[in-house]
Amino acid sequence: MIVDSHVHLFFEGSDPESFFIGAARAGTAFFNKKSGQFDVNMEEAYDANIELLSDKTGEKLVQKMDEAGIDKAILLPLDFWLGCPPSSGMSIEEKNALYAAAVKRHAGRLLSHVGVDPRRPNALDIMQKGVEEGAIGLKLHPTAGFYPDDPICAPLYRKALEYDIPVLIHSGNEPAPLRIKFSQPKYIDTVAAEFPDLKIIIAHTGHGWWQEAIDLASVKPNVYVDFAGWQMEYLNGFDYFYQPLRFALDTLGPWRILFGTDGLMLDVMLSPRDWVLAHKEYRSPAGIRFDGEEIDIILGHAAARLYNLSD
Repeated sequence: MIVDSHVHLFFEGSDPESFFIGAARAGTAFFNKKSGQFDVNMEEAYDANIELLSDKTGEKLVQKMDEAGIDKAILLPLDFWLGCPPSSGMSIEEKNALYAAAVKRHAGRLLSHVGVDPRRPNALDIMQKGVEEGAIGLKLHPTAGFYPDDPICAPLYRKALEYDIPVLIHSGNEPAPLRIKFSQPKYIDTVAAEFPDLKIIIAHTGHGWWQEAIDLASVKPNVYVDFAGWQMEYLNGFDYFYQPLRFALDTLGPWRILFGTDGLMLDVMLSPRDWVLAHKEYRSPAGIRFDGEEIDIILGHAAARLYNLSD
């Protein structure tokens, strides 16, 4: 079984326009880095990308899952509104409801976390409603402007412990206007120390902070990592991905490492099918090796155990 443990649904109004424009600017810089010419009309880039990415019901996602041989995907609703002005737009309650509807529409294929910014006055109520309606975890995105170890998050962590569900916390890079300083792994380490029984997933293994993320997970066995969103590193040079993955396996073992595409946003760089193949049919210039059992665990068995999923 292959489980995409980190995926999003995007559509018109799902997130602040400033976030999409920031993502378009970052993507343009990546694809044009050799020329250094980034003078692209970002409004036009936004319009083109939102049409390409738009998937309100999960139909595109499930089609791509079928093409890639992915059996299940775990949706992660993003709550950016307090960190991306203007702050008006779709409420996080509406977004969580749309994600829940996609799960029901594709029963057996899709599951979802509940997403919320802990600074919202009704954050705990939003979380409880989400879990009671079927959410299997909590998603936090600190780059909107809060630290994971801020006391305001503690009630959500306590409730996650009560429900016995994982908390996935973004860590690492993010386009403007979001700010990555809030997502450094050391602030997640504080949470892991204060809540040693809380199952915590460091999203993206902290990207550029991957050694810090793996280091803290090595002594906090309640901490997991996912390598979602590493397509850019892979495309820059295969071993920019394989070397950190090998280090994580040697340090943590395979059962605390999760596979994720970070789709649909990252699909413009590498299709989910090709990202699965990058794990199964690895090609390391330095000769870095993986065995089939390790890859099978990362691709699905680890997530199935963490979330108590059945085939």
